[in-house]
Amino acid sequence: MLKIDKFVELKGNDIEHKIPLKAFHSEIINDHAAIRKEEESYKDIPSVREVDAAAIQQNYLQVKGDIGWLIESEMEWTKNDPGLAHLIILEKPGKK
Repeated sequence: MLKIDKFVELKGNDIEHKIPLKAFHSEIINDHAAIRKEEESYKDIPSVREVDAAAIQQNYLQVKGDIGWLIESEMEWTKNDPGLAHLIILEKPGKK
């Protein structure tokens, strides 16, 4: 059983980079006192603005609408370009 501060990695051959099958077991050693001291010096990130659920929903709907418009615009452009029109696969009627 591995503890949270240990890991095992298994590497196999890659088509482009041939290496023999390797496995290794490693342990991460942390200086917990130094980490704690560093974390104590952290400062909170200042708030830029307050955001409520309504603002998030409005932003979501705006992005969703923009993406819908972009898809429609690009599909129309692709359909009207003889060199690209063959890339569009149309659904058969009655199939979804």
